[in-house]
Amino acid sequence: MTAVLTSLLTSAGLGAGAGVNSYATLLVFGLLSRWQPGMFPGELAAFFAKTPVLIALGALYAVEFIADKVPAVDHVWDLVHTFIRPLAGALVAWAAAAPGVPRGMIILASVIGGGAALMTHATKATVRAASTVTTGGTANPILSLIEDVFAFINAVLAIFLPWLAVIAVIVLVFALLRFKAKKKYVGAPT
Repeated sequence: MTAVLTSLLTSAGLGAGAGVNSYATLLVFGLLSRWQPGMFPGELAAFFAKTPVLIALGALYAVEFIADKVPAVDHVWDLVHTFIRPLAGALVAWAAAAPGVPRGMIILASVIGGGAALMTHATKATVRAASTVTTGGTANPILSLIEDVFAFINAVLAIFLPWLAVIAVIVLVFALLRFKAKKKYVGAPT
């Protein structure tokens, strides 16, 4: 039972990270799968650990790193990734499911991972839109750097300390929503 719960928490944490930055999350997962193949022995994890996949993820992360720092381009990037990030969250959740976990639980982990990715992606896009309106986009690169750091740290936490990763995601979502509310209040007409 503990292995199933830990697997679900890891899946949720990785999915949530994929909603913020799917390429960073998949890159960390792929690298850890390559260095420690016993952690995630499944075929999908082995796929993410392959050299060409890691190179592609690294290149996509580099493109996202730049695109996400440019106002207006970041919104187009987020719009396109509305479909990519939940899929990435579901895939990484499936790949992270512990061996021996029943098939139904693996499917549940994928649904949780994809749902968490959609939730964090929606939060990110909403906060980024509010930031653009209230700061003219000048705060967007700073928010993007915070998101990048979060994605890398969250992926490691989701794998090694899944309880802490879930707490970190909840704290980040509330902090971002509070940031959005504060900006909305500050920018409200009197």
